[in-house]
Amino acid sequence: MNAFILLSAKRMVASLACSLCLLVSSSASATTVLGIDIDKVVADAEFVFEGAVINSETRQDSNSGIISTYVTFQINDIIKGDYSGDSIELKFMGGVFNGQIVQVSGMRIPEMAEQGIYFVESMSRDLINPLIGWSQGHFIIHDDNGTRRISTAGNQPVIEVEAVSAIPRSIKKPQSVVEGNTDIAAGVMTETSPIMIERALTVEDFKSRIADLLIN
Repeated sequence: MNAFILLSAKRMVASLACSLCLLVSSSASATTVLGIDIDKVVADAEFVFEGAVINSETRQDSNSGIISTYVTFQINDIIKGDYSGDSIELKFMGGVFNGQIVQVSGMRIPEMAEQGIYFVESMSRDLINPLIGWSQGHFIIHDDNGTRRISTAGNQPVIEVEAVSAIPRSIKKPQSVVEGNTDIAAGVMTETSPIMIERALTVEDFKSRIADLLIN
């Protein structure tokens, strides 16, 4: 019988040098991260690219025993950062290896053939999830009758992206914890139902919004 291992956030923090925005929840079955603005997602990401998943492989570290999934992306467009290769491999904690299933609550690992826009927090640090803010830095591209459109990692169509940095602190919504695999950054406006994908921004419109945030 396959062994089922559910890693709590505390065990993960002890195992790796984690992102400072990771918050430990009181429950082993829930992982929460700090909710951030889309301005911060764009500003703090070291590397932002449009790409497609072309390979996914699970490996176990020979020293720590930690199981991780290594996802290889074909890079179709670089939006922010310097990178000379045409593909990149990112490591996500968790996966299935030799009959063991390691599940990190709140983690959504990009799947084979998935296309998306990915905001990578760091190219050098060893993180539980390399995408900044977890789901907040993970956007998926859908084909809507020949038009490529953007949704969140939770399949909510993205209808607008607006800066929130100019909002006065006195009226700005304070930072809070969010669910790691479904929530979105402040400033990203969505439809609640995936069937409304025809209302979503096109890939080029979304990238244009991100470029504007980089300039400002």
